[in-house]
Amino acid sequence: MPTAIRFLSLSLVFTLLTLGCKDDRRDWVPNVFVDVTLNLNLPTYQPLSLVNGMLIYPQAGYRGLFIHQSAFQEFKAFDLACTQQPSDPCHTLVIDTATLLLQCPCCSSRFSPDGFPARGPATLALKSYRTYYSPSANTLRVTN
Repeated sequence: MPTAIRFLSLSLVFTLLTLGCKDDRRDWVPNVFVDVTLNLNLPTYQPLSLVNGMLIYPQAGYRGLFIHQSAFQEFKAFDLACTQQPSDPCHTLVIDTATLLLQCPCCSSRFSPDGFPARGPATLALKSYRTYYSPSANTLRVTN
């Protein structure tokens, strides 16, 4: 009898493990190396001098970066790849100047400046990057 119980226990564990392993084919934003420093004294980055200021920096990230001053000397940076289907180049977010939300031109998903979905079909938040602000140099470093 102990052999039968051991066999049933092992069979149950194996079944639960195989049922728990699902094939997740979600389209993820790839990890790309990001390490840029922006001199906020330059006119190009002047929009970031104000709280709620935002800009697009296309030279870094997977589909470019969205950078936002969320509070005084506090910055957030996100990838511009829409989380609905990031591998499709069409799913690159743009700033909707009327609403100040990020919008996907392909699926019409919208994201708040804090990276969270405001309207679907996208349900995942944007890929975020670390930001480091130097008040003495007035520079912003964005990295992963």
